[in-house]
Parts: sequence; structure tokens; C-alpha cells
Amino acid sequence: MKKFYLFTLLFLFAFFINAQVKVQGVLRNDIPAVAKSQLKSAAAPSISFSDIKYWVGTGSNEAAFVVQWNDSKNPDALVWGFRWNGNATGADMIKAIAKEDQRLFTLLYQGTPQGIAVGGFGFDLDGQNLAALYFNGNTSTPLLPVNGIVNTTAYNFDDYTAVDANDHWQSGWMTNGYWSYWVKNPANANFGYSSVGATSRVLQNGSWDVWNFNSSFNTIPLSSTMTPVAPYVSSAALTGLMNMKNVNTVGNYTDGFFIVNEEWFGHTNGSVNFIDNNGSIDYRVYSNANNNHAFGATTQYGTIYGDKFYFVSKQAADGGDTQYTPGGRLVVANAQTMQKIASFDNIGGGDGRTFVGVNEHKGYIGASNGIYLFDIDNLAVGNVIPGTEGADLYSEQIGNMIRTSKHVFALKQQVGILVIDPNTDTVINTIPGDFQSIVQAKDGSVWAIKINTIVNVNPKTFTTQSYSIPTSTYANSWGAWNAGSFSASNTDNILYWFKAGSMWGLGSQIVKFDVNTKTFNESFITIPQQTGTYKQTPYGAALRVNPITGELIVNTTETGGHYQKNWVHTYDMNGNMINTKILNDYYWFPALTVFPDNTAPVVNNTLPSQVTVASSTTINLKTVVSDGDSFNAAIVKTVKSNSNSSVVSAGINADDELVLQPVGTGVADVVISFNSNGKVVEKTITVNSQDATLATSEIKKLNFGIYPNPATDVVYIKTEEKVINIAIYDASGKLVNTQFNNGQINVSMLPKGMYILKAVTDKAVYQQKLIKK
Repeated sequence: MKKFYLFTLLFLFAFFINAQVKVQGVLRNDIPAVAKSQLKSAAAPSISFSDIKYWVGTGSNEAAFVVQWNDSKNPDALVWGFRWNGNATGADMIKAIAKEDQRLFTLLYQGTPQGIAVGGFGFDLDGQNLAALYFNGNTSTPLLPVNGIVNTTAYNFDDYTAVDANDHWQSGWMTNGYWSYWVKNPANANFGYSSVGATSRVLQNGSWDVWNFNSSFNTIPLSSTMTPVAPYVSSAALTGLMNMKNVNTVGNYTDGFFIVNEEWFGHTNGSVNFIDNNGSIDYRVYSNANNNHAFGATTQYGTIYGDKFYFVSKQAADGGDTQYTPGGRLVVANAQTMQKIASFDNIGGGDGRTFVGVNEHKGYIGASNGIYLFDIDNLAVGNVIPGTEGADLYSEQIGNMIRTSKHVFALKQQVGILVIDPNTDTVINTIPGDFQSIVQAKDGSVWAIKINTIVNVNPKTFTTQSYSIPTSTYANSWGAWNAGSFSASNTDNILYWFKAGSMWGLGSQIVKFDVNTKTFNESFITIPQQTGTYKQTPYGAALRVNPITGELIVNTTETGGHYQKNWVHTYDMNGNMINTKILNDYYWFPALTVFPDNTAPVVNNTLPSQVTVASSTTINLKTVVSDGDSFNAAIVKTVKSNSNSSVVSAGINADDELVLQPVGTGVADVVISFNSNGKVVEKTITVNSQDATLATSEIKKLNFGIYPNPATDVVYIKTEEKVINIAIYDASGKLVNTQFNNGQINVSMLPKGMYILKAVTDKAVYQQKLIKK
């Protein structure tokens, strides 16, 4: 009996010693017994909340956050504070602190069943701004944190190392060790080991979280010395790392805005500065990322499309620049890291003006002598679009261009607005007039501006309605071309621009135009004016609107040939100045403000995933998709694929409606693509078609006709609409012909008899009887 009891005790002892331990919610049986035995209550904190120097967030609740690296580098066991209202988790605290304190960076696996898994923590201990990681020893492509986070999609934490060996960095899961999680709530005297991860950890007012790295799976006690972190003071973040060559990974230029600069003609090539949302200014971020490379001479335009930033300069190089390597008339960069992707000295022989993204594969380059195709996939400049050519640098140049959901509208000096079909790259209409700039408003309406007039252009019919500006004028921007101050808000149906000055250039007041009421406020904002010899004046485009907040960003410089002083003012939607930043003294000559595009389009659940159609059915696509930092009205909708066109025809009409027309009985998957400023999402609609009888009651004859009828050889389509799809069915409903070319259908091979012709246009679906004789 004694032997039995002894055996039982030994069994239970062995069981508990080898029992699995949860690491961040994950059961582990590979952790040594000695480490498991030490996962017990630990000492109380060595400091109090009053000792914490750096608090992140706002609210009435407070928690402390500690990271202990155990890497023999001091100070260790660093402490931050976190404030919040409502509910918050340990994961929320990690993300908030890592986002604000750019010295702290973390490796996270955010797709686990337990929520986030913490793979690593780092801290810029030596102030060299090299907060980044290498994966698997690949030193050519350092991974830069975005909002303090490097993401991974597996428990491969052991494979990451820090770029700067002098920084705090520990990561691991299976080999190097692991991050153990210790927590303390106000009711507890000491810390306790947490078996759940940060996502499941619910913070309490007065709670503590400690992340303690267990190297080689040997549990290390919590430190008796915890060091409060001093508040973070931004510097030229990432400059040291960006000077490394071949940086091809995600960067940090997402929270803030860019200012594209002409730069000082005869001295420096174009550049771009970045102002983050905390107000810190990073100068020449493209040059810092690319070993002192710059843009071309007099950079006047920049735009982000998809994941790329397109910078357009008037000339390829400034011969007076001996410090920076010129980049050419068109430079393409990674929109987040500013790493160079491609550059082009020659864009069809003309000087650079503008760029607009057409779809994820194609863009248009505006130049002094026409509009040129740009192959985004292969990074190649193509041919000029016929009808856009210009021979005179100062009378036929291309200006601003916009992409609506259906067309591209481009300005041509002294000619008017060229309307281009982006599917065929052809000019389909010209709206004559001496227009200065063009925008699309929040409601989808298109507006162009002349010196004394703003003009509403119907984006479908191209008809116009003019509204005279009551007392002021708009500055002519064609001479020494710039993008102009004419701007549209993405948050309100409002347009803004600067009044013209008394001579050339811009005045001191911003005009506000309400698109809904068609009313003008010609003194909405007056920019500051200094006293003394020099006055503050807007420069370049001078004005753009933050697409998320609706705030106005205004760039100004000093007049009178001084120009070294430069300001960036922020105004709220009521016209109140809420912030001013003063740039370092230099001849920046700011050209244009550009905002990051961080969000992709989101399709809401009102778009059905399945639909049954027994007759022509339309689904409004305008109301099912949105984008937080781009114009919803400009989202391009296309039918990417149709798995069974013999069952249903699918097209999108001029009103952005999906038109589904049953042509037989069966099921088809129709894939809809939504492109918002180069970011694309796709949704599949399963269509159950129940049209086996081809009912003649569906016939529509308005705006559509076929002739001759009866026909012998060729049938012609008569319509002003764009024909997307043609199908001919016999009396039994069998598809017999889909051949359609330049408005003609060859029916010579069909037997004599009666048929049904169905046509999908950009506006409707039509069905008519056809007799073959």
C-alpha cells in the first residue's frame, strides 16, 4: 500500500511538473520544468504612478506599462503610462504607446485565435533613429515599423533581429526564449503570471502590465528597478535608416501630410517635406530615403495613387544643383517609405505638368505637349493620346486632370476641358473655354473655374451651368504653370480657392463656395499679414483640404524677393486658424500639399452576395461602397468577370448601377471590382437567373433600334448609348450569336426565322425581336 501511495505521489508530481503552461493564451509543453515552477507571484512594483513621466492617451483611467528586456543594456524595465475612458485591453495599450513613442517598436502576430501575439519589443536606446528589423538575416530590406508595429503572420519571432545592435531588442517563441506576461490589478498586492494574451487582458484603473523576456526559457524575476521613460521628442525620424540603400519596405509616412516643393531654381532640384500629426517636420524625405537623390527642376505636382507617389517636374534636372542627384520629369516612389521605384527624364518630349491614375494598371501624364499613357504594371511611358497634342508651350499645355467614376476630365490651355474615355483612351468630347482648374465635389458633380466664373459640368451629359464670381477673380495659373488653389472638400459639399492678388499671384483671402446652395463667401479666411517690409503671401497651389478632417492646409511665404520664411497654417471648417508651423529658413517655394491615402474602399453589407433575377434588375453601387480618405463619388466600378454569360449578362450603366439581365436559366458568379484611387476590393454576387421564356413584355424601344429588320446579312445598332454586350437567342432561348463589331452584327450564318436580340448598354438593357430572312 505504501508503494502505491508513493507511486501516486510521484505520478502527480511528474504530472504537475510537466503540465502545460499557457504563453499568451497558447498551451506550451516545451517549456522546461524549472521555468514553469518559477511562474508564481512576483514582487510589487518598485515605483508608483506619480513617478511615471510619459503618459499616452487621455481619460480618467490610468494603467502602467513596463517592458523588461534582460539584455544587459541599461536602463532596462522601462515604464510608460496609459490613460483611457471606457474599456481598454493590454493590446490597446501596446498599440497606443508604440504609435506615439517612435523609440518603441514591437513585432506582432495579429491574426491568432487569441488575438495579438507579442513576438518582440525594441527601443531606440542610443537615439540613432534606426528603429527597424531584419528578417532571416536579410540586411538589404530592413522592415520599418508602421505606427510602431512590424507585423508578421506566423510564430516566426526567432527570425527577427534589430537593425541597430545597440538598441534594446528581444524576440522569440521556440528558440531564443519568449515574452512572459505579468499583470497586477489594484486589488492585488503583487504581480501574477498571465496565462492569457494582451487582447484578452482587460485593463483596470490602477492596473500594471509587465512584459518580461525569458531568454533561453529560463524565467527571470521582475526587476526591482523600474525606470520611467522621458517623453518622446521627435527628430528627423528614420533619417539614418533611410540613408541606407535599397530600402524596399513599409515606412512611416502615413500620419500627416506632404508638401511638394519647387525648390530654389538654379540651386536645387525638387523635394518633398513631411509634417506628421504631432507637428514634427521631416525635410527632404525622398532625398533622405534615396542617398541624396531628388526630383527634377521646378517640381510642381505630386499625387498618390495606389501604393505609389508620382512626382512631376517641369524639367529633368536643375543644372545648378551640386548637392542632390536629379531624378527626372517623372519620379515614382513608394508612398509610405519614399523609396525610389522609377524615374524618367523624358515623358514624350514635353515638360512635366500633372499625373492622374486611371485604373490599377494605367495612368495619364499631363505634359506641355499632350497627355501620355503610363503603364503602372511595367513602369513605362507610352504614346500620346490622340487629340491631346499641343505644339506651343504656353498656349496648348495640359493642366489639372481628374478621374471620375466614368471619365477623365483634363484641362488644355485655351482649348477647354477634354473628356477622355478611360477604356479606349480616346477624347470623346471637348468643352470649350479658358478654364484654369477642375475638381470633383463631394456629391460627384464636376466643377471648373475661369478667371471670373465657376462652371458646373454634368459628368454624364457634359452640359454646363455657369455661376459668376460676384466681386473677385481667380488667379491665372497658366503662365508659369502651377496646380492652382481650386480645391474640393471630401467631408462637405464645399469648394475653396484663393482670390487673385492685385498684380500676379494670389491674394490674402480664401473664397468658400457652397455647392448645395450655390452661394459665395469671398472673405471666408484672411491669412496673417506681418508688419514691416515683408508680407506673408500664399505660394504655389497654396491650398488643399484634408480629406479626413475637412481642415484647410495653407502654404505661405514672404514676398519682396525674401522667400526664406515659410509657414504652414491649418484652418478648421469654420475658418478658424487652429495651428501654424514655421519651416526652417530656406527657399522651399512650396508647390502642393498631398495627403496620404491609407484606407481602401469598404463595401457594406447592403450589397447582396446572392440575387435571383427573372427580369432586368439593377443594383445601385454608389450607396454600397465608401472610402474614408478619398472621394466616394470617384470610386470606379467595373464588372471584372462573369462566370456564365449564357445565363446572365452584367454591365454597369452611367448611373453606377449594376444591370443584370437574365438570358437563360442557371447560376453565374459576377465579380464586381471597386477601385478607389488605386486601391481595389472585389465582391462576388451569385446570380440565380430564372429567364427561360424570354418574355416579350421586357422589350424596351426608347433610345434603341436595330435595322434592317428583317435582315439578310448585317444588322446595325442604332443608339446614342455605349453598347457593352450583344446576344441573340433563338425561339427556344438558346444563345446563337454574340458577335458584335463597330455597331454591326453579322447574322448571315443564322437560319431563317425569328430571334430575340438582347443588348446591354451603359444606361439600360434592351430586348427586341429580330427576323432573319
